[in-house]
Amino acid sequence: MSYRQNRNLVIRHAIIDSLFILRSLIWRTSLGLTFFIIYASLGYVYSWPLYLPIAILLGFSPWGWKVQANRKEKAESRELKKLRNQLGEGIIYTRVESKVEINYRGAIFLKSVFGLFVSGFWSVVLGWKAIWDEIAQLVDNIKTVIKFL
Repeated sequence: MSYRQNRNLVIRHAIIDSLFILRSLIWRTSLGLTFFIIYASLGYVYSWPLYLPIAILLGFSPWGWKVQANRKEKAESRELKKLRNQLGEGIIYTRVESKVEINYRGAIFLKSVFGLFVSGFWSVVLGWKAIWDEIAQLVDNIKTVIKFL
């Protein structure tokens, strides 16, 4: 592959990655704002107890999903690194998971609602780091595009 083809490929990948990051930033923030507005307005109209803290947690939950995905990814990479240190470089690694889930509507609903609150708590604690990492990656992609132009 020539230098020109390689340069075009790097620029293309950086632009596509930047667009994906922008979409992610906008989507997660707007979805969280939508959750917050809907729950806060309904809570205010119907005088629900503690509607504002619950609305804030629900508003942060989309970034909590990102935090949970990052934590899972880091745990898997730590596990793989530990395996590489134990066995050496020439290993093949596969992972199989099996989950047993209850297929009852009430349990599914409760699990979904509980998952939203757990995601909200994760986001309140570590959401700023997920947002910062996304913005840092976006800036790095922009620098890459500018460097290769």
